[in-house]
Amino acid sequence: MEVKKIATYTQQAVQKPQDTAVKSQTDEKDLRAKDTAPPQQDLVQLSDASKGLAQVNKVTMEREDVRTEKVESLRQMVLNDTYPVDLEKVAGKMLDEMW
Repeated sequence: MEVKKIATYTQQAVQKPQDTAVKSQTDEKDLRAKDTAPPQQDLVQLSDASKGLAQVNKVTMEREDVRTEKVESLRQMVLNDTYPVDLEKVAGKMLDEMW
């Protein structure tokens, strides 16, 4: 166990009560000013890529030949890990792209 001398504690700065009171009054003024200030509006800017993706998604969903039942069925199979994957076919395609 370490025992410190009393001198080390007397050398530390002691905060005066007046300083705290002044800070509290200043903080209260700042809070009141923030409450009365008009709210700032948030601004969101989308990139051209995200706008293009949204447009493609919209057009795709509007097409009649999209089979939503089929898409949902495939989505569920992927989520449930029941989608059949032909590993040899995948490996062959990977090798084809590499060479």
